[in-house]
Amino acid sequence: MTDINNELAAALAHEIKNPISVIKANVDFLKLSYGSKHGKCFNIIDKELSKLSTIISDYTTILSPDITDEIIFPEDLIYDVTDEFSLINDKSIDFTFDIEPDISIKGDYRKLSILLFNIYKNSTEAISASGEIHTKLFNIDNSTVIEIADTGSGIPHYLEDKIGTPFLTTKENGSGLGLVICQTIVKNHNGTMNIENTETGCKTTLKFFHN
Repeated sequence: MTDINNELAAALAHEIKNPISVIKANVDFLKLSYGSKHGKCFNIIDKELSKLSTIISDYTTILSPDITDEIIFPEDLIYDVTDEFSLINDKSIDFTFDIEPDISIKGDYRKLSILLFNIYKNSTEAISASGEIHTKLFNIDNSTVIEIADTGSGIPHYLEDKIGTPFLTTKENGSGLGLVICQTIVKNHNGTMNIENTETGCKTTLKFFHN
């Protein structure tokens, strides 16, 4: 029954996107005539529609537990995501690495990219103007570990025991689903995720157990 409910929810999320697109198109049209007079109102509508679209996309990701079982080299995945942030980020952030070579895991490259993107996004947003994000990749016992540590502001202490609570966010335009998505992707890849404050910022530890 759960699978049926998930399919219905995913289909509903897809259908909601269509009227959102129509609304946005009409708002953009109205801007041409009334934008100068009601610019603030249109900006609010745009922001809320964008937030709604993000929530729907995030929710669809959560409802999609199936993964593609392929051989993935986390080193390549890490460099792909951090290279993207180096291009789109306007802060002075030094990405450093301590990577063990020739490590591979099985999983879904696209979903693991979403996982790492969310973590690096949180780290870059936590850094005010300049800082460092250090990534370690290594094997230990029967698992592959990725550690991502930043020199950002860390997690507010009053939220430390609420990490991963759906719709809980301190960001103005956040959906509160980013960490829920991360936890879901990690769980579906036979792994665990731990987030903790450090003396210099915050560290996220991903551990993927080998089958």
